[in-house]
Amino acid sequence: MNLYFVFEGKTEPIVYKKWFSVLLPDFSEVDSYDAVRANNYYYESDMGVPDCYNVAANAIQEINEVQNYDYLVLFIDADRYSVEEKKEEAFRMIQEKLDDPQKNHTFKGLPENCKLVVIVQKVCIETWFLGNRKFFVRNPQSEKLKKYIEYFDVSRNDPEYLANEFEQSEDGTNQIFSYATKALFHEGYLREIFKERLGEGYKKNRPKEVQKETYLQQLINRKIENPNDLMSFQEMFQFCFDVRRLMEK
Repeated sequence: MNLYFVFEGKTEPIVYKKWFSVLLPDFSEVDSYDAVRANNYYYESDMGVPDCYNVAANAIQEINEVQNYDYLVLFIDADRYSVEEKKEEAFRMIQEKLDDPQKNHTFKGLPENCKLVVIVQKVCIETWFLGNRKFFVRNPQSEKLKKYIEYFDVSRNDPEYLANEFEQSEDGTNQIFSYATKALFHEGYLREIFKERLGEGYKKNRPKEVQKETYLQQLINRKIENPNDLMSFQEMFQFCFDVRRLMEK
């Protein structure tokens, strides 16, 4: 089995490669899309939206050329949208790219043996990182973090609903705790926890702590203890579980 991943952001491949060593231990990375043989994965990353849809459409061309992939998986942030809305957008936009005559794509869809999966991170991948109860700071010194926890305690409440009522504006005039988007607020909340715990803020290009197996295990524990929390994280976890089960057949 072979997997082609498209990561919208730059943090995702850094973290997922470590997580996949735990969740998909039989898979190894290759450095070109046509190098896959058995139990390999290849990825493209850090192109943002909407460019990730172009990359996914191009990936479909490459997968048809190689004919040796089982899944094309797009990892994307929900941002202000629901998981369902973002999935609908992703499938629609990828098909539009494939059908665009100016793109001159040879293949308009995946081969029969390969499936497109869209995994939406609600609100962003940092939202999931907020779900680690063991890393959470219960008695912070920072006044800013105290305010964040008073507003929404992510150890007690599902982080995917942090600032759920906030409506961001196109021009950024609507703000919550000085952040113009929910995603930026979630990242800012996480950064304050990191400052209390480690003495330095969370960095998207060096998310060392969250790469650890122990950090991942705490998110899995949260899923077990509270089955209705971190549902989009659970979808990613379930995908990995299903892949491993298929390999055992």
